[in-house]
Amino acid sequence: EQFLQAGGRFSIASIYGPVGFLPASCLMTKTLPLGGGHALVATGSLQSVNPDKIILKRIILSGYPIKCYKKRAAVRFMFFNPEDIAWFKPIELWTKRGRIGRILDSLGTHGYMKCSFDGNVGMN
Repeated sequence: EQFLQAGGRFSIASIYGPVGFLPASCLMTKTLPLGGGHALVATGSLQSVNPDKIILKRIILSGYPIKCYKKRAAVRFMFFNPEDIAWFKPIELWTKRGRIGRILDSLGTHGYMKCSFDGNVGMN
């Protein structure tokens, strides 16, 4: 995730730093503007210490809703063939308004897909 999600969702972060041994706690802070010091953002613990772990580049795919009906939407321009939709079907979707959803099915052969979300979605 690029940002920490509100509502008690779990997040995992990778860092370069000195080796820490399990179990160890972790505090995340942010610098306040105008020299105000630091504010606590999150707390957690170390998952594992693995120097051989590979960190891959993360990309954000975006699509455009063509039809919305309550909790379901038809989305285009995220993928361009049904094979890609089938490949990414287990992945969780996010809207810019914070709705969480999943891919239900492919619509046709041009990369359109049917999605379901946890709340009502709109065209914007």
